[in-house]
Amino acid sequence: MEEVKIGRKVMVAVDETEESMYALEWALDHLIIPGDSPASDKLILMHAQLPAGANTPLTGHVAFTGHVLDILERREATNSRQILTRAKGICEKRNVAVESKVVEGEAKYAICEAVNQMRVDLLVVGSRSHGAIKRAFGRSVSDYCSHNAKCPVVIVKRQDE
Repeated sequence: MEEVKIGRKVMVAVDETEESMYALEWALDHLIIPGDSPASDKLILMHAQLPAGANTPLTGHVAFTGHVLDILERREATNSRQILTRAKGICEKRNVAVESKVVEGEAKYAICEAVNQMRVDLLVVGSRSHGAIKRAFGRSVSDYCSHNAKCPVVIVKRQDE
């Protein structure tokens, strides 16, 4: 009797950068086994959204009113929807079904937490090719994930880098 291999849970972290969309396309080309069989992979698109107000020049200097905070929250939610809509469109062109997840927090921490909670089998992230200094100071999401996610991590670099 032939053993049926169960598909993997593959998470691709996406943001507004071309590098993350390239990583998604690379994963679709090289990693994802599409289909409806038990051997098919489950693809999860994940976006980490900063808390409202965290991405403003005045962060830490002023307290936002409820109205301003609502506007900032709507802006972040709209941004997340746009990013995931673009990523889903890439998947739809290849007839790959996806699940999407938005989590709040700084990307490197939020990605690893989501990977660990969802028991993902493989994480795919794009690389912005930060230099050694930025990586040394912990600014590289891909570097952080490669050391802290509890699954294998594929870091995709564009071929022209």
